[in-house]
Amino acid sequence: MARRALPPLKTLRAFEAAARHANFTAAADELSITHSAVSQQIRLLEEFLGRPLFAREARGVVLLPHAREYFTEVQVCLERIASATQAVRTSDAPRVLRVCATPSLAMKWLIPRLSDFQDWEPGVEVQLTTVNRQFIEQSDAGNDVVILRSPLQRADATCVRFMDDHLLPVASPRYIQRHGIRTPQQCLGHPLLHVTGEMDVWPRWFSLAGIEVPAQLPGPVFDHQFLCVQAAMNDLGMALVPWCLVEDDVQGGRLKTLFAQPRLPASGVYALFKPGSPLGTTARRFVDWLSAVAQKEGVGP
Repeated sequence: MARRALPPLKTLRAFEAAARHANFTAAADELSITHSAVSQQIRLLEEFLGRPLFAREARGVVLLPHAREYFTEVQVCLERIASATQAVRTSDAPRVLRVCATPSLAMKWLIPRLSDFQDWEPGVEVQLTTVNRQFIEQSDAGNDVVILRSPLQRADATCVRFMDDHLLPVASPRYIQRHGIRTPQQCLGHPLLHVTGEMDVWPRWFSLAGIEVPAQLPGPVFDHQFLCVQAAMNDLGMALVPWCLVEDDVQGGRLKTLFAQPRLPASGVYALFKPGSPLGTTARRFVDWLSAVAQKEGVGP
């Protein structure tokens, strides 16, 4: 048998983490190594492949087009190795359900509710991973359930819309009190917080409010929704974000809605799973639980 041309496992782990976070520092924190060590492993892998993998930018790194499919395949293989290793280590280990979501959905909605699933299905251990939205459509192969804010179609999979959603403007109670914002028009005189790839949401909201504004409005831009939410919480301005990501913060008094209307409609939140996979029944139970939570909170479709 011919010898397999495999790069060192350390280089693949560093590459997968860096691509998933789009940031070498975040990858280093996850792997408990230094930033320079991540850079070195990426350089070794690029030398092995004979091609660069990332474009360096001021805010982090971006996968080059030819590296995106490689990232997907590497991520799937690493997940399979991890699952196979856990199965071998102990025969009576709980079933491991691999769930993938965007960082914002995972942090602001799923994780705060996940302990309830342990009571719902105590024999299942949820292994949660996050991936940037631009890669999530390519990342479902190595996961049992993928949660995202847009429908995703696969021939062998079922996509369930389990939660309604809309966008509302929020700010910290201190910010609202300090600036006395009482009308949508007054929002234009304050910092509007944006999320990368969603620069049109504020103009669309103002349009619903009957106010004509430019197609793009100035203001700080953040890579993730949860960063935008945190910025609003820390008095940096006003955020227009999905209600599902800020409901807990509003109820906890960390944020306050500026206006109940207008509400900018969103596409909802979806769960993709494969009924015919080895863990198809467990995945179905997890999606049923997602739907039950949404119904209980009054946001079911």
